Amino acid sequence: MTITIGAVNTGTNLHGTIQAQPPAFDNVVQSFFGVYGEFHLLGKTHGRDLTCWLLLYGFGSHALVQTGVTLLNALILENGTLTHTINGNATTYDDTVFLGFTPDEDPWLDGSGVNGWQVRGTMKFRQAAQ
Repeated sequence: MTITIGAVNTGTNLHGTIQAQPPAFDNVVQSFFGVYGEFHLLGKTHGRDLTCWLLLYGFGSHALVQTGVTLLNALILENGTLTHTINGNATTYDDTVFLGFTPDEDPWLDGSGVNGWQVRGTMKFRQAAQ
């Protein structure tokens, strides 16, 4: 299970499936006083947002978790083909840029003593119009 784009590589960290939003598009709706109905002006599609949850784990301290998040976010704007692999099956998204990792919760210490300090969050990407 890995997600890669440029220098970004999730390695052995657990992650979910890429959630692809529908492509964005321009939509203008106009109506006029005294006239029944409305006028719709629709543009071509643009890019779309891609997200995925990621669990960063195995850190020796709370401070090292913060350093790990900082290092991951230092790779913001890495671009190219996003590859999402699970069980040997790869899905690719061309013309994609990494927009960063946002923790969804405070870092916590695994009580079993196996996984160290960890934090779960959301990886964000943007795919250009196809």
